[in-house]
Amino acid sequence: MVKENLYLSIIIASRNDAHGGNTLRRTQVSLRSLLQQLEEHRIESELILVDWNPPTDRPLLKEVLQWPNHLKYCTIRIIIVPPSIHQRYEYSGKIPMHRVVAINSGIRRSRGQFVLPGAIDLIYSNELISYIAARGLKEDECYRIDRCDVDRNIIQCDTLQEQLDYCRSNIIQINDQGPPAKREKLPYLHTNAAGDFQLMSRRNWHLLRGYREAQIIAAYGDGLFCYITYAVGLREVVLKEPLRLYHIDHSGKFTERSHGNGLPLENWLTLPFLPEHFNNLILRAYRILLTTFGYKLKGSVDGIPTLHFAEYRRIARDIVAGKHPYIFNDENWGLGQDTLEEYVISTAEWDKSYGRD
Repeated sequence: MVKENLYLSIIIASRNDAHGGNTLRRTQVSLRSLLQQLEEHRIESELILVDWNPPTDRPLLKEVLQWPNHLKYCTIRIIIVPPSIHQRYEYSGKIPMHRVVAINSGIRRSRGQFVLPGAIDLIYSNELISYIAARGLKEDECYRIDRCDVDRNIIQCDTLQEQLDYCRSNIIQINDQGPPAKREKLPYLHTNAAGDFQLMSRRNWHLLRGYREAQIIAAYGDGLFCYITYAVGLREVVLKEPLRLYHIDHSGKFTERSHGNGLPLENWLTLPFLPEHFNNLILRAYRILLTTFGYKLKGSVDGIPTLHFAEYRRIARDIVAGKHPYIFNDENWGLGQDTLEEYVISTAEWDKSYGRD
């Protein structure tokens, strides 16, 4: 149920392990700065942290993270997804977290007018938070932004101002929209690092039933969602400087772990005396020919099968052309059939008026 005063729900998911390195410190830096900004900009909001498959030999995230006292504008909710639910999924013994279902479960249980899924290690510029605080978001738009990766030593900064100053001076990569793809029948959308910032109305998240939950490694699910929102008529709005989203760099990134299988005889088709773009054209034509006759391109992350980039683009083209359904999940998306344990860490003043303490 949407609360009248609640404008924004922010969803993150994690567990108390060491994924990516310095996990708790990255999370703490991100949460502290975000909660301070939500208070300073007076955004009636809720932060939902989904603690997925908590390790049995470690305390819950709610117990190891430091939480501010007496927040006026932001309610903090912790949702616990037990190991018994995680074990339902294929490859659960190899991958400790189904991030997409975790995020979807938070989206499904959110109450804000607008919902922003994110990650545990993001820092938002004050200009970006101010933009949201102006309450000018529209129901028929989906908001995207470049993600700026910053040096991981930012976790040594203590105050919000120190963090923002460090971010501006230590960008190591900007995940921008890039140039339009040539000869590809797809709209020009900002799909790069989309999962870190896809701000949209809660109503539309529910109508579309969240991100695709089909695989425990959800490769390109955020990119597919960009094309889904386009297919249903939502306008993509790409926010520009000085609005910025910063991401704390870490090890074990998806791009470092994902692989795609090669094509049969692929090496024989790459001719050293031809320019690179000609070789790329030959390989692309060869790939189209093989897939037309049923050859399946396969992707993997940590040895676990997942969506191949070429298959992702094919599905996206079919969605845009109306040849593929744009809703992937059933009515139980986001663990809708399950009752999940929840803790309220802090209750905002607007929330107390509804009887939540």
